[in-house]
Amino acid sequence: MSIVRWQDKITNVEVRRTCGMENLEHRLRKTRMRWFGHVKHRDKNSILRRAMELEVKGRRPVGRPKKTWSKVVEEDMRKLNITEDMAEDRKQWRQLISHPTPGVGN
Repeated sequence: MSIVRWQDKITNVEVRRTCGMENLEHRLRKTRMRWFGHVKHRDKNSILRRAMELEVKGRRPVGRPKKTWSKVVEEDMRKLNITEDMAEDRKQWRQLISHPTPGVGN
């Protein structure tokens, strides 16, 4: 294995490809979707399911609203073109979330 120095001007994409590393954005999305699938399979009265649907009352300071975990998961599902209902079939869900998002920083 050779050492890569910043003077070599090799892109991060090239370094990741050479090392066989997965795109970080894809890896995080896959992890969130796996967790979402686990939570969806829990009993409807489980603390995890209830916490997922919890809404916090009150106001945020002025500025850009923070993204909630639910909103990020919704964005991920939109990018992967999948729906919550698809999580019911575990085998299909694993296949759907394991593929990189086409055209998104691969």
